[in-house]
Amino acid sequence: MAFASAASHRNAIADINVTPLVDVMLVLLIIFMVTAPLLDQRLPLALPQSTERARTEPRIVELAAEPGDVFALDGRTLAPGALQAELVRLREAEPGLALRVAIAPDADYQTAATALAAADRAGISNLKLE
Repeated sequence: MAFASAASHRNAIADINVTPLVDVMLVLLIIFMVTAPLLDQRLPLALPQSTERARTEPRIVELAAEPGDVFALDGRTLAPGALQAELVRLREAEPGLALRVAIAPDADYQTAATALAAADRAGISNLKLE
């Protein structure tokens, strides 16, 4: 008898029962069909309008520092002593001024320090180093 039951298990069908899988898929299909129209509905909202002006990008002034304490502000060559005064004048004219400092690769550290110190003493806090 024991041998007969082992033999019957060898002949058993080894397929997966797909009926529960089909049931789950049909339930998911029905759920998606019911909820799909709900996704397209929109709720009308009356949003308040902003009273603040749109922010504008700050004007970017380029300061080039060349070897030998040679400075150029937007293409105009300046002496090291006049650099800070010119930066103060520009900052007072435009408080949101942005300064892009381009230091030449062959410039010494003193030239770079002079340019950055002049910007700091002028009160310019928006800097970009290149």
